[in-house]
Amino acid sequence: MFGIQSIEQVYFYMLIICTILSVVLFLIGDILQFDGPIDPILIVPWIAFTSLFGYIGETLTTLGSGWVFAIAVLLSSIIVFLLNFYILIPLKNSESTISVSEKTLEGRVATVVTPIPIKGMGEITISNVTGIMSRPATFYTEQETQINKGEEVLIIEVRERVCYVVPYVENF
Repeated sequence: MFGIQSIEQVYFYMLIICTILSVVLFLIGDILQFDGPIDPILIVPWIAFTSLFGYIGETLTTLGSGWVFAIAVLLSSIIVFLLNFYILIPLKNSESTISVSEKTLEGRVATVVTPIPIKGMGEITISNVTGIMSRPATFYTEQETQINKGEEVLIIEVRERVCYVVPYVENF
């Protein structure tokens, strides 16, 4: 079919096929979700590395084809394991955004920007590593006086992007 005359050509053609599959998986890999036991994101590089090491082994060494294949399988398995363990798993577990989740705001101290009336809403700002964010705020419990601009409040709860706060009194 392709005029294969040696094992080097088999390795070379597999390397070309894996390169094409890698480009296709790079372009549409996020669309396709693979939850099965065999993940193409790991299988394609394994075949590619096996083909690469097999091709190099066949052309540069005098070892038999069985030994070259066994060494190529061993080396590619080690590389794909390290690729998965140190790159792919951390990337899958990392968050795709630098925004703060609502639950991490609870218990934080914020500064009032727009006064919070006794029955109503105001606005607070929260300093963060990524910058300053503002959120609408209202009292968590009934208060007797409003909180003016520049005063600090403690965020007790966050529901539907609204922070429920109490006046912050520093005990130290």
